[in-house]
Amino acid sequence: MKPATNALSVRNRRAVILLGTLAALVATLACSSKPGKQAVSSSVSQNATLKPVALSTVVPVVSQPAPDSVRAKRVDPSKGGSFRSRDYGVSFHYPWQYAFLNARAVAHGDAALKPKSDGHDGQFTLARVEIPQGFYPDTDFESGYFTLSLNENLNEQECQQTLSPAKDAKLDTASIQGQDFHWIETSSSGHGQTSTVRNYVAFENGTCYEVEMGVKTANQDGMARELDPELVMTRLDSILQTVRVVPATEPPAPAIAENPAPVVAPATSPK
Repeated sequence: MKPATNALSVRNRRAVILLGTLAALVATLACSSKPGKQAVSSSVSQNATLKPVALSTVVPVVSQPAPDSVRAKRVDPSKGGSFRSRDYGVSFHYPWQYAFLNARAVAHGDAALKPKSDGHDGQFTLARVEIPQGFYPDTDFESGYFTLSLNENLNEQECQQTLSPAKDAKLDTASIQGQDFHWIETSSSGHGQTSTVRNYVAFENGTCYEVEMGVKTANQDGMARELDPELVMTRLDSILQTVRVVPATEPPAPAIAENPAPVVAPATSPK
């Protein structure tokens, strides 16, 4: 009976060893399928090294300047706009909302920017001011302007003769900032358009100073509300009232030596 018992125990030990080997194999396979800390850290490190490469290809965002920084600055409303020519001794002021064109802009601009010719060579425009159309929306207002010109080739009589009043008009005189200006007003209309123009001239410093103020309306289809030109002319007149012509400084009169009082020598007593 002992040999059989020994054979049975040997088979049991073999079965136990086989089961242990299989369990160890299963545990090994399970461990190998689960990523360890080292694998995770390696994966994270690889991802970390790739992120900077992706970020380096992104185009940087450039902030755009605010609209106010590129917008043209307006004149201080408390001061308004002003024009002054030291060479010709004339100046004026205008509301800051109005458009201003200097001599170069008028000379190189459209012919409509220039005032009516005075009929003589030497006339040129120093400045032009325009009222924006937005001041009179939904009306037949087309333009309202103020121009300052001069002509140094005219004498006083020729300066005044540049104004040619119509038969039913007369030559008026207005004192502006202590300077006498002669002026006339002319009007025309037709084909849905009207024009009212006032021309002023003054002679000072050997120069003919010329101001032209005009209001034009256009209502060809008759649908726009008609605007009274006098309302616009009142605005232009407020500019005119600031025109100042500075007389040229006269050279001081030469000093005249006066005859000094005779010096009387003191009387001396005879010795």
